[in-house]
Amino acid sequence: MKFGIIGNINKGGTLPAILKLIESLRQRNLDWVLHDRMKGLPALDSAGMFVPREEMRESCDAIVAFGGDGTMLSTGRMLAGSKAPLIGFNLGNLGFMAEFSVDAIDETLDEFIGGSCLIVERSLLEATFPKETGKEPLIALNDIVIDKRETRLMVNLDVTVNEDFLGRYTADGLIVATPTGSTAYALSVGGPVIVPGAEVILLAPIAPHMLTARPVVIPDSSTIEIIPVKSTEKESVHIIADGQNHHYLEPSSNITIARHRQTVRLVKRASRTYFDVLRAKLLWGQRPSPENRVGVTD
Repeated sequence: MKFGIIGNINKGGTLPAILKLIESLRQRNLDWVLHDRMKGLPALDSAGMFVPREEMRESCDAIVAFGGDGTMLSTGRMLAGSKAPLIGFNLGNLGFMAEFSVDAIDETLDEFIGGSCLIVERSLLEATFPKETGKEPLIALNDIVIDKRETRLMVNLDVTVNEDFLGRYTADGLIVATPTGSTAYALSVGGPVIVPGAEVILLAPIAPHMLTARPVVIPDSSTIEIIPVKSTEKESVHIIADGQNHHYLEPSSNITIARHRQTVRLVKRASRTYFDVLRAKLLWGQRPSPENRVGVTD
């Protein structure tokens, strides 16, 4: 069994955690490779072979990521369609997706090797741009957001679902989220929490300039067409996937968003349910205090 190792090297604790994992793998006579973006770090010079992500996703039986939810999102997109599941060790403040603790590396490895962990499929979204031939599609595990980041103006978006006109959103932006992303940006604008296994897509406006605008949940078999409606000639529209990859578009551009044909496989602890995670990370049923205040992810 071979493990691929990737980590957010800008986050404190990443290098010691990686070295701890490597020692655990060595004790169990297991193989590993390191993501080549970590090459050049003195602490990892002799830690193993460095490979590009394409080789890692095809040759490894599992990928281990160290970081926060930002690391999980970027690694998850990298593994879209790969058979290798993703094991996330949390080094962030919230760690909603990376649920394993670095203190439990040995225990987690033994559970995974022994087959007692759960492997769950998570859906992805894909945004394409029919009128922008030079723009690559954007893939998201959490959400795709359309806004006008460089201005203080609101955005006007005509939204159609399966060729049926939904309406015009006049707002600071629009979030299109997977169930995984329902507990991210969409939650902060009043969207519902959606169980990851639900086959749906969430549309949630950001600070809508209309009292009747509310989040809408649609089947994930739907195709969403979004047309920005310009009010000045100098406007551009910003679209960003998972808060990491983005494009700027002309206001007349069409945006098509649909469920991506591939999924991401995540490793979860069998003894911990999704609702356990909600209570632990979002502090449901607890009175906020300085000791249990939720922070932000990387």
